[in-house]
Amino acid sequence: MQQLKKILVSVTFIFVCNVCLCQEFKPFTPLTADSLATGNYKDVLSSFFQLAFNNLIGSNKELKFTSNPFAVMAKMNPALMVDTNYYKYRNLRKLNFSFAGRLDTSYRFNGFTSSVNYAIINKRDITVSRAFLISAYNSNGEFNRLNDSFNQYIATIADADSRKNVRKIYTSVFTDSSTVNFDDLDTAAQHLIIKLAKQSNATHFLNLIQLNPSTNIRAASQQSFDSLKKLFQNKLLWTVGIADTTYQDQFMFSNIVISSQLLKGVIDPGRASNVELNIKTNVNFADDTATTGRGLKRSIFTFEPGLNWVLKSKFNQQSLVEFQFSGSYNHILKGMYTNEKKDNLTFNGTIRVRIMNDIWIPLEFKYDPRNGNVLGFINVKANFNALSKTMKSL
Repeated sequence: MQQLKKILVSVTFIFVCNVCLCQEFKPFTPLTADSLATGNYKDVLSSFFQLAFNNLIGSNKELKFTSNPFAVMAKMNPALMVDTNYYKYRNLRKLNFSFAGRLDTSYRFNGFTSSVNYAIINKRDITVSRAFLISAYNSNGEFNRLNDSFNQYIATIADADSRKNVRKIYTSVFTDSSTVNFDDLDTAAQHLIIKLAKQSNATHFLNLIQLNPSTNIRAASQQSFDSLKKLFQNKLLWTVGIADTTYQDQFMFSNIVISSQLLKGVIDPGRASNVELNIKTNVNFADDTATTGRGLKRSIFTFEPGLNWVLKSKFNQQSLVEFQFSGSYNHILKGMYTNEKKDNLTFNGTIRVRIMNDIWIPLEFKYDPRNGNVLGFINVKANFNALSKTMKSL
């Protein structure tokens, strides 16, 4: 039973990566899936590696590195990028860890931070989603059955020349590079495909070529698959995590933050723009500077709901610019300072601009309506996989 499960996983995964039809085998492409993720998604959960320079003009500058155990393991052992291994270690992709060094205005060391985040729910990662595998197979079921019928028919042909001619028809229609439309085929080839489609009970396919004889079978299957991929870009991502910061002069914690973040698309992901719901909550246990000694005696609860507006390229569906708007409610649970309000509300905005394929510049703004203060932060984030050469070698 275990061996059968492995075989099914492998076959299904190869099927997904080769877009549902028997094509020339291509390397499994999680890198392509990662390229479609929004900048906001990569800030919440990094699929591979991220190097960030945060608050470049502020008093607490930060150089931060983020990754996950699978990305590090795959860099050292490229065999992990093979489909069965990739699926076997899929849970490691749900865990992110990060390390950062902080600098003051004079670029002197000002403390060390680290964090761990885990995706309790991640339905967006189509490369390991069971729901996506099942949906992809079901949505292209007719094409799969027609493909199988063609292969079975070829296997029954005894004459070598006839078998070669039928295989040529198959190759011209079903392979990844196919540019042949149905009405480009000769009458005999059309009749053969219709016959096999009827045997496969491919009703939708038969209706498709009847309404539009110039249908490209390969393109029709690809379109169905692409529509499903776009749909999964709206799925839920929910992470929880813990982060800490040390003092400048010794490795004692000056604050600890327990956090939760939720991301969910709310409109049709196939459009040129999309909107994501983004909800953050955290509890910050910090050093109370009003008391003597060091200790996490001050605690603050923060709730920040927001919307992230995504503008995408019409050519490859990659996010180009993102505008995030949110409101932040802060409640001091313990350790309130003199003349400090127990509750505070701010309005926040972030503009993310993709200046290169892997590099983003997020500009963050915070507005305090009570005091009329506006704070700005400039960050630079590089999301990279460091595995492109590895994928080519595979």
